[in-house]
Amino acid sequence: MIRRKGLKEMENKLSADVVIIGGGVRGMSVAYFLTKAGVDVAILEKRFVCAGASGLNTGYANVSEKGPDHYTRLSKASADMYPALNEELGGGFGYERNGSIRTVEDEREWEKQAMTVSERNKVPGLDMRMLGIDAIRELEPAISPQMLGGSFCPIDGSLNPLKFTRALARKAAQNGARILTGNEVLSIRVAGDRIQEVITNNLHISTHVVVNVAGIHVPKIAEMVGLRVPVNPERGQITVTEAMPPFIRRVVGPYKQFEDGQVLIGATNEQVGENTDVRPEMLSDRVRQAIRVLPALKAANGIRCTAALRPMPPDRLPIYQKLEGVNDFYVAVGHSGVTLAPVTGRIFSELITRGHTDIPLEDFRVERFKKIGEQAVPEQ
Repeated sequence: MIRRKGLKEMENKLSADVVIIGGGVRGMSVAYFLTKAGVDVAILEKRFVCAGASGLNTGYANVSEKGPDHYTRLSKASADMYPALNEELGGGFGYERNGSIRTVEDEREWEKQAMTVSERNKVPGLDMRMLGIDAIRELEPAISPQMLGGSFCPIDGSLNPLKFTRALARKAAQNGARILTGNEVLSIRVAGDRIQEVITNNLHISTHVVVNVAGIHVPKIAEMVGLRVPVNPERGQITVTEAMPPFIRRVVGPYKQFEDGQVLIGATNEQVGENTDVRPEMLSDRVRQAIRVLPALKAANGIRCTAALRPMPPDRLPIYQKLEGVNDFYVAVGHSGVTLAPVTGRIFSELITRGHTDIPLEDFRVERFKKIGEQAVPEQ
C-alpha cells in the first residue's frame, strides 16, 4: 500500500510508532522487519520507492569486497540472511548465491588481489581463492582467455535491486506499513530531548522514534534535530546494454547480466557533489574495460547511461547506531545498501523493539570521525 501526496487523513495529521525517512532498500528492510514484529510504521519518501542509488546498481550481495575484518563480518552476517529472506518474501527478485569472480590481467594485479583474498579469509566461512584462467573459465567461459585469472568467492550473490526493494515494500505494506511517497521531510519537532513530530510538505506525523535512512540526505535530516553525521555523495555512472542471450551466470567484477538479458556495466566512483550528470568519456573507458574481460559485449548496443549518488561516510564504512543527544533517533547510512539490507532490518528492529542487538556495532558509530578530524554529533 503506497500512499501518494494528497493523502487526507485527520486533516493531514497522522501518528506512528516509528517514522522511517527514506524509501530505498535500507528503509524498506527496516520497515519489513519492524512490521513483522508488530510495530506501526510510516515510511516517508520525497520521490518514489527506490528513487536513488537503491535502484541503480548491480544488485551485488557481496562479502568479498568488504574490508576490514569488522566490515567483512557484518557483510557476511547479512549475506547469510539472504536465503531465508528470499523464501520469506516469496522470491521473484532473481536472488542467487552462486559466487562472484574478480578477474586480474597481470602479475601485479594478481599479487594485489591475492593479498585481498588472504585478508578476507581471516573471517571464517568465506573460502575465497585465487584461480588460474582455465579454472576461472570453467566457471564463466565468456571471460577472455587473455586474463591471467582471478579470485572467486563462493558465498557472494546477486539479485535485481528494484524488484528486491519492491518486494520488501510490498510485504511491509501487507504487514500494515504506510508508505507515503511524495513527502519531503521539512522539519522534526523536538521537545527537550524527545522527538514529537515529523513535518513534511504534506503531513504532520506524531512519533517519538525516527530512523534516518535518507541516503545522501542523512546529514540534512540529522541537522533537523541538532546532530551532525558526515556523509558525502559519490557519483556512480553505469551503462546498461540491450538484452543479450545468457552468457554470464554470476557477477564478474562490476558486470552483471540480469534475468532479462540486459547487462549492467558499472561503475565509477566520483566525488562531485550532488551532480548526476553522465560523462560519456568515463563510460566509454568502462565499456572498453568490460569488453577486455567479456569480449561478447563487443556485439552489444548500449541502451541506457545514467548515474546515482551513493551515500559515503569519510572512511567508506557504514554508520549504524542510535545517536546520542536526542532520544530514539537512529541512523543507518553508507554504501552497499543491497549487501547490508537484511542485517540492517534486523539490527534496527532489535534496537527499537528490544533496546539492543547481538550484532556488534561499536566500529560503526559516528563518534569514530572525531579521530580523523570530522565533526560528528552533537552539533555545536
